[in-house]
Amino acid sequence: VALREEWIEDLTYLEMVPNTRVPLVKFTHGPTNIQVDVCFNQKSGVQAAQLMHRYMDALPPLRPLTFVLKYFLAARGTNQPYSGGMGSFMLQMMIVSFLQQREREFIYNRMPM
Repeated sequence: VALREEWIEDLTYLEMVPNTRVPLVKFTHGPTNIQVDVCFNQKSGVQAAQLMHRYMDALPPLRPLTFVLKYFLAARGTNQPYSGGMGSFMLQMMIVSFLQQREREFIYNRMPM
């Protein structure tokens, strides 16, 4: 309870979304305007985060592309999976796929025929 009292004043938005495949709590941190979704009962969350950290280290363009495309989706209201939009993990995996394909094409085009 003490922790909640410390940070609750910084929230400008707080919502529980219980009627989804995975129960969700959404909030916005006011000072930074960062929107956060917290899901529950997902055992693979830690593994997914570790995987994304490895991709971020291996693929430097991933982070800036993610920020730009997340902003693009948010500006069009298509960044919320529970309402039919695209979530961060799916977006990041699509960017990873794009970057990997781009690298394969680069290597293929450099090979002598």
